[in-house]
Amino acid sequence: MVVFMDEDAALAAVQAGQVDIAYTYATHADRSFEGYRLAAYGTVDSRGISLPCVEAGGTKTVEGDMAYPTGNDVTCDVAVRRAICRGVDRQAVIDHVIAGYGTEAFSVGDGMPWSSDDMRVEYDRAGACELLDDAGWTVGGDGIRERDGVRAAFDLWYASDDSVRQAIANEFADQMRELGIEVSPRGGSWDEIYPHQYESPVLWGWGSNSPVEVYELNYSTGWGNYACYESATVDAYLDAALAQTDMGSSFDLWRRAMWDGTEGVAPQGAATWCWIANVDHLYFQRDGLDVADQKPHPHGHGWSLVNNVDRWSWGA
Repeated sequence: MVVFMDEDAALAAVQAGQVDIAYTYATHADRSFEGYRLAAYGTVDSRGISLPCVEAGGTKTVEGDMAYPTGNDVTCDVAVRRAICRGVDRQAVIDHVIAGYGTEAFSVGDGMPWSSDDMRVEYDRAGACELLDDAGWTVGGDGIRERDGVRAAFDLWYASDDSVRQAIANEFADQMRELGIEVSPRGGSWDEIYPHQYESPVLWGWGSNSPVEVYELNYSTGWGNYACYESATVDAYLDAALAQTDMGSSFDLWRRAMWDGTEGVAPQGAATWCWIANVDHLYFQRDGLDVADQKPHPHGHGWSLVNNVDRWSWGA
């Protein structure tokens, strides 16, 4: 039997010895339970922040009649988005928040055959501040930047039932303050988050064993284009990639949509997302249970673990 539980219920079930394996979060990695070990499995499960690219005041209609506000007067400046991508110390997030159980993320699908090396950006706090200075964002008396009466401040929404996302949001806010950007983490249910998905940065989780999310998160009319970024050039690359009948022939097109040397969503281009970490999937696993070799897990948990359950076994 497979049971899906929330974070606290899963911990309680492990503590009571009621389950053989239970998903947990890195915020609980320091806990131990008799008869269990903490197991970590590699993933393509990325945590990233969408950065709205248009000015506030617009609307976007989805699902026929749902109209949502769009745009953000801070992140609409490409210099701010590029500075955010450059000014995040990803390794510090991994060390401080997820106890080392993860890797730096620079895109959705790092390490997959279609991923682009051009998405990688090195941490450079001084360089990030220089970008903001050159764009006219001056530091005020309280340490927060301002330009033309616009304060460099925005909300960052995250799912409040996920302790790791909460911790990432808070760490991100602390780091952004060092750049002179005020970030206010806002936890909520998805019903509370969705009305803000096109106007405020949101901390998302994505990752798949196919490039479908590369398309949907970056295509002008993609269901995941929370940044509201539109580029005929990027759309053309993505359409061409999707049209290939041979997967291998599509790889370079996916990469060129990220950056073709002139245009793309990469950090040196439109910088539509700030990717932070690929999180390991952690489980409290009963001693003696062997779950066989695991492929890299996509976003989400549960079925990716048990897709080889026919090869699970019990040892001594």
